[in-house]
Amino acid sequence: MTDLKPYQPPAELVTHVTAICVDAGAAWLADLPRIVSELEEKWSVKTEAAFEKGEFNYVAPARSATVDAVLKISPPYRTIEIFAEAEFLRARGGSGAARLLDVDREHQAILIERERPGDSMDVHFADDPFACVEPAIDVLKAIILPPPSSEVDVQSLDIWFERFLRFRETAFPQDYGERAATIYEKLRNDTGGIFYIHGDLHPGNIVSSGDGFVVIDPKGLIGHLAYDISVFLNNLHWWQKGKPGVKENLFTAAEKFAKAFAIDGRLIREAAFAGMVIGAWWTFDEMPEQYNNEVALADIWEV
Repeated sequence: MTDLKPYQPPAELVTHVTAICVDAGAAWLADLPRIVSELEEKWSVKTEAAFEKGEFNYVAPARSATVDAVLKISPPYRTIEIFAEAEFLRARGGSGAARLLDVDREHQAILIERERPGDSMDVHFADDPFACVEPAIDVLKAIILPPPSSEVDVQSLDIWFERFLRFRETAFPQDYGERAATIYEKLRNDTGGIFYIHGDLHPGNIVSSGDGFVVIDPKGLIGHLAYDISVFLNNLHWWQKGKPGVKENLFTAAEKFAKAFAIDGRLIREAAFAGMVIGAWWTFDEMPEQYNNEVALADIWEV
């Protein structure tokens, strides 16, 4: 079992949990050693130091003589997403995605099979970042599904954007917000493009597995496929921001996705604009002290 003495969680996890959850977040962090210990006992595993990339959830290797896994625990956020993640992984059954091993609803935790080698795309393609586009297209083709018949533990992109409309009551840049809202209405009405999507498809959430790649950390959303593509493109932008030729490379990447999925290239760029805006809104709304006019990055898409 885990030693219950104090320990140091990843710094970014502490920052985000305390900023978003305030007192409840601080209490959860203090209680985390006990939670981890109980899950270790339940699943007969021993955890190691948490992954530093666990910025919004506690994520750590969990092993036994027969299990090579990853333990993930959700903090007490206003909206708990980890069960939607578990349902998406269950639906994929290990095809194109990490395999779900178990769920603990009481502790808001899941146990998933660990992928090997397990390098994320931003590490694997560090020397040639835009070479990740074609493998990412292959992964996306492998994981999308029709919308499920049951929406239990499934999230909706429509709800995300309906919550986003609160920007109209704030000092958030209104022009960006209104353009993003108009674009999303176009996506919502394009019913032929609605699928069961990952929802957070970016280079850090696609990892090497054997000779290929699989996804981790899905949101499990019903929404337009262009949204998944937009998340990937915007995170690629963040990763390569300020480097020579980034705009041209992003537009080329957008056209590759457009061709692969028979989606109009402008619609993909519009989705990327809207996605960047809503991402900026989340920071503005939940962690205002960290907001730094990120919404202006959406201008790169020229829509």
